[in-house]
Amino acid sequence: MDMIFKLAIPIIMQIIEKLLSPENIIKYGDRLFDFIEDAVVSSETTIDDITVLPLVKALRNALSIPDND
Repeated sequence: MDMIFKLAIPIIMQIIEKLLSPENIIKYGDRLFDFIEDAVVSSETTIDDITVLPLVKALRNALSIPDND
């Protein structure tokens, strides 16, 4: 059993490394932020517009994820 783990761990780490590449983080981070922004804008309340949209903008800036709409 230990042998299987010793073989599996490097393979799993390679997969995680590819999934967490800077390109993927930017690509999927942009999609996530776009989804959040669309949900906030389409809601009837204005409180979330005032609170959530600036937070998303700040997170985009902090994580260097451009808004590629």
